[in-house]
Amino acid sequence: MDRVLQRLIACHSTPGDEGEVRDVLEASWQSAGWRTARLGDYAVTARAPSGAFGRPVLLVCAHMDSPGYSVDRLAPAAGAGPAGVRFGVTELGGPEFSGETAPGLIKTRQGRFPGTLRRVAAPDAETDIRFELDAAAAAQADVRHGDRVCFAPRCTRKGPLLQSPFLDNRLGCWALTRLAAEARAWQTRYDLVLGATANEELCGFGARVLAAQVRPDLVLVLDTTYESEAQGVRLGRGPVLTLSDASVLLSPQTRDHVLAILARAGVPVQTEVYNFSGTDARAFPQQGLPCPVLPLLVPTRGNHSPCEAADERDLESWLPAIRAVAENY
Repeated sequence: MDRVLQRLIACHSTPGDEGEVRDVLEASWQSAGWRTARLGDYAVTARAPSGAFGRPVLLVCAHMDSPGYSVDRLAPAAGAGPAGVRFGVTELGGPEFSGETAPGLIKTRQGRFPGTLRRVAAPDAETDIRFELDAAAAAQADVRHGDRVCFAPRCTRKGPLLQSPFLDNRLGCWALTRLAAEARAWQTRYDLVLGATANEELCGFGARVLAAQVRPDLVLVLDTTYESEAQGVRLGRGPVLTLSDASVLLSPQTRDHVLAILARAGVPVQTEVYNFSGTDARAFPQQGLPCPVLPLLVPTRGNHSPCEAADERDLESWLPAIRAVAENY
């Protein structure tokens, strides 16, 4: 597995606490000679030193956060037992795990502490999620309201399949690091800007700030999407152009134009149509920008779970697809 991707997956980066991923991106971009800028805590950007102001701007963006939890109850919960302490948590961005437990990790001002996410019965008969630490770790961690919990990072590879939490959207961030190394050799009419946003999984504030500050002429949104037998979207068959979801609606003319560009470049591509969920694509028309916004995503399995899966062959096709759009749109 690519070392930068491993570093990104190891980051603790829940919505509103994306600093670890931001630091990896900035270091990677700067080592490739790109100029970086922070837009508060909402986004970070990079421009190639050879970028020419006055040309139309192509923004390629991804989001830095993955779903997780925030501590909302500090009192020890009943049933934890003498050897453990359970803290109440609230979801940030829709994390999902099957079964009764999942390995988790809490980050406090004292460091990181491994523990267990556990489903427990609640007074209203609905299940509740608690984070459990052993008593010694709980005493050392000094847990406070708002401390963040995420799944424990564990990466495996089975043939072409990568299995790990946080592929949504560390894969998009990884692609941004690769673009910094490769894109300066492209033949494009655009001034290329790379952008990474906070809060995509909750509220979408980061992309709105990014849109307002960069004001691009064309946007490529990099994210992950769902494997779908019904739509013929499968792992290993190339990136996915989203034609519609809750954040974007491409015209048939735009669809045909992009598909023709990718066909001429010999890049495999899949398409999808649905009307729920979405990406940072919604932020750009919300800011009154007339630019085309193209979500170019990677299909995954187990989205938002401790064991998401993606196919390396789709990653290998992703960068040529981005380049084909940058050089020919």
